[in-house]
Formats: sequence, C-alpha cells, structure tokens
Amino acid sequence: MQKFLSCDWGTSSFRLRLVDALSGEVLDEVKSGQGIVDTYKDWRAANKPKSERTAFFKAVLSRAIHKMEKVPESGLPIILSGMASSSVGIQELPYRNFPFTWDALELPVNKFDADEQLKHPLYLISGFRTDTDIMRGEETMLLGCEINQEDHYTLIFPGTHAKHVFVKKGIAFDFKTYITGEIFNLLSQKSILSDSVMKGEDAESFALGVRDAVNSNLLHKLFRVRTRQVLDNFPPISNYQYLSGLLIGTELKELGGTTASIWVVSEEPLTGAYLFALNCLDPNVKINTLNAREALINGHCKIVTQFLHTT
Repeated sequence: MQKFLSCDWGTSSFRLRLVDALSGEVLDEVKSGQGIVDTYKDWRAANKPKSERTAFFKAVLSRAIHKMEKVPESGLPIILSGMASSSVGIQELPYRNFPFTWDALELPVNKFDADEQLKHPLYLISGFRTDTDIMRGEETMLLGCEINQEDHYTLIFPGTHAKHVFVKKGIAFDFKTYITGEIFNLLSQKSILSDSVMKGEDAESFALGVRDAVNSNLLHKLFRVRTRQVLDNFPPISNYQYLSGLLIGTELKELGGTTASIWVVSEEPLTGAYLFALNCLDPNVKINTLNAREALINGHCKIVTQFLHTT
C-alpha cells in the first residue's frame, strides 16, 4: 500500500493529508480550525443520540476528504491521531502504559471498517500514560522521531501542554507534562496581566524572563509583568516576551546541567524560543531540532507500513 490519509485532529485544529507511505511526501492537504472540541459541541447542539456520535464525526471527515484537490479513491486507510480518541472525540480509547520502544504495534488502535458514511477504513490512535501523567496526540510524533545514534536523550514537544520524554538505550521510559502554553494563553488574554502585554519581539526581555525563572518564585514574578508596566513603564511587547520567558524558563529549568542531549520537536516560532531559552539556561547543552510536522507524518507512515501490514 503506497498512499494513505494522515489526519491530525487536535483540540482546536484539523489537518488532513494525502501521503505517500514510502517517501513521506505530502500529495495534498486540507487544514481548518474545526477542532475536536468544536465538532463535539456541534454534535451536542444537533441533539443526536449517542449511538450516532461516531457517524457524526465520520461525516466531518468525509466532507474534508472531498475538499481535497486530489480526492483519494475509496479504500485508502485513514490514520487518525490527536484528540479524536478522547472523551470529546469519535470514541474514547484507553491509554497504553509506558514505557515505549518505538514499535508501532505498541500503540493503542481501534479500527472502524469503511462504510457508506466514510468509504475508508479508519484507524483511531490513542495515547500513553504513566502512574501520574498522560499523553494523547504526541504518541505518533514520538513514534516518528526515534534517534538511533543517541543513547541518552530528552525529546521536548512544546505546545499547549508541553511534553518532555526521557529516553535511554532505545526505550522511552518516562515523560512529564507542562501546561506552559495554556497558562501563557490564560495569563496573556484572561488575567489582569492582559492589559500589560502585546505580541511582539524582544529577545532581551525574553532572556530576562528565562533567567528570573531559575531562582525565583513564579507566582511573585508573574505579577512583575504588571509592575514592569505600572512602575517602570516597560512597553507591552517587552512584558509579553518577559512573561513568555518566565513560563518557558520555568518549564525548562529542571533540565539545567543534564548530560543527555536535547531534541526540540516543534515548528517556528516555538522552536526558536525554546532553543534560545535552553542556551540561556546552559550555553553548553547539546541541542538538536526536529520538525513536528515531519515527525507526525513519519509516525503515521510507520503505522501504515508496520501495523497495517501485520494485522
């Protein structure tokens, strides 16, 4: 099987791609802001019975497929990851226990056969858990970014709920979640700090925020965003970057002095922000980058070639 449909359906975003499984080349793509949460709300508003929930979501998928310039032939498999396997998705699936050894067969998967509603077999991917943490959506990116030449490394997935995955001797043995992006959005848009910040670039203020995060009480330093404006007349752009630096620095400070190499799996502008912050914390740290989009597509390709050919 050479072509398949790769779908990443997040909380607030939808991305569907027609992919060549052998080369990883994206042949066509459809993107929208129709995330899982909005789709779930639409289903609730339609007053459909629970028995029709899966069909409702599959209909959304089918409409997206028909928006592609190269409408794929019936029967191509759909690999679906993200929040679609959550409590507000197509069907809630349980998490699989960590550790993980980069075998696609370890991923929790539920198959839906092709039908009149959706003329493609659908493979719904769920996530992982530890005793104290969960991930859903990052598992396919994780599958797509195995670093064979490294023995000991940490993978960082920035975002709304950033993940740090710890790897040794080919085994991802633990991970931690940091709600960095969500806290930043809440503080910059919904809190008293919102009047003190405005999006823009200021590397010096970002670096100051990172450094202040290391040995300071975060709850106190967060209010410093406001006093920088009220008492010191710092402009909103400067305060925006100071707030960003505080939160990213707080997330990353535990990695200071690590002997493991660090791989940031993201896209701009987050990739640049995390590289800058890591270098502020430790100029000697070994940092590499991977593109999150490529990692996800690579992970989906591995699922197609390994899982579908052995089941």
